[in-house]
Amino acid sequence: MPNKPAPVLSSSDEEPKRLPPDEVLSALIADWARAGKRLAIVCDIDLDRFSELNRRMGMAAGNAALVEAARRIKAQLPHESLLARIGGDEFAAVFAGLGFVQCHEVLERILAALAEPWQWREHTAHLGASLGARLMDSTGPPPELALRDAQHAAFFAKRAADGKVHYFDAPQEQADAQVVRQRQRIQEGLALGEFFLCYQPKVDMRRGVVVGAEALIRWNHPQRGLLQPSHFVPLLEDDALAEQVGEWVIATALRQLHDWLEAGLHMSVSVNVSPLHMMRHDFVDRLMQQLAQYPKLGPGALELEILETTAISQFATAARFVQACRALGVAVAIDDFGTGYSSLTYLRQLPVSSVKIDQSFIRDMLDSEPDRAIVHGILLLLKALGRTAVAEGVETLGHGQALLAMGCTLAQGYGIAKPLPADQMQRWVAEFERAPPWGRERATDG
Repeated sequence: MPNKPAPVLSSSDEEPKRLPPDEVLSALIADWARAGKRLAIVCDIDLDRFSELNRRMGMAAGNAALVEAARRIKAQLPHESLLARIGGDEFAAVFAGLGFVQCHEVLERILAALAEPWQWREHTAHLGASLGARLMDSTGPPPELALRDAQHAAFFAKRAADGKVHYFDAPQEQADAQVVRQRQRIQEGLALGEFFLCYQPKVDMRRGVVVGAEALIRWNHPQRGLLQPSHFVPLLEDDALAEQVGEWVIATALRQLHDWLEAGLHMSVSVNVSPLHMMRHDFVDRLMQQLAQYPKLGPGALELEILETTAISQFATAARFVQACRALGVAVAIDDFGTGYSSLTYLRQLPVSSVKIDQSFIRDMLDSEPDRAIVHGILLLLKALGRTAVAEGVETLGHGQALLAMGCTLAQGYGIAKPLPADQMQRWVAEFERAPPWGRERATDG
């Protein structure tokens, strides 16, 4: 049974009053001095996807959700606890007098209560929360630092997205703070124009023509020099930052497509879309707005690439995503095919424009009979399903010849071209099409 509801620092039950952290801390310090308890806990409760709920259901629903969240949290807190709303979708709670196991059980109950479905008029929503906690005893930390530490832990709880309580861990503080600074630096870099796109050509080896290019992000860091994606993409796990970077990449690629078209270069560009960005509820609406800025771009000019694992694990979402993009004239491809756990049923039902065979199979196919057999099998499968195959990782002339013999004509890789700056693309296309390395002879299907 839940404990007696705790008083909330609020002047009204209509909506939890938003209080600045210093007021919460003042109440905490007074309670700490008065109680003289050996163990207290400060927790930061950050509602998940609250801004999305506001956009989808309206501000009235958002206010009602805050009231409901406060009610559910209060019902799980011990008597004489403190609860306050300290941000738009953020609550802080403080309680003392329990052992660690009991404290943890309270926090787990809060998460479970917030995870229960919530009905608002004709809508059903899942509130959910990320919860960070800071233990306090007679040795410290100073009360005024406890809330900051709890917020720090909540940030990493949100990044982990595992539905568990995250406790502030002092030995990890420096490493975590470094991650936070790096993520802030990425946002600054976007604002300062330090990021740019390179484009790796995608060619039809049989016809000897360039059919498109894949946009690849780079960071021209003022102190560290040119940074490849491996140096910063792993930091883009939080939904807001992943979406921010993803929006910038699509906008930049569309602008470049328009500039090339104006200069007489007709080609398509493919852009990788992260799972979190793809699942954003207003992704298609935002994409429609971006496309409307460039009405001269025809259907198929933009292609979005989603990972095989995402397409299968989030199949219903991916299917809606593909259908909505196709309605806008935007193609969708499956990237890194062969590395996940593809289902033939799902692949047959997903109306993607093309499937990119992962470079790990292509790279070793000349020396590895199993890899060669896998590539050949994938090509036969895609042909049977009516899907276009694109080979990644074509590093040599031999790779291209072997793929042509097996019936694969579309390819990209360092053997064709490394990623190029946008201003070099037009010249490279002209030179390649004058003298394609595989000629224009028609190869037989294998």
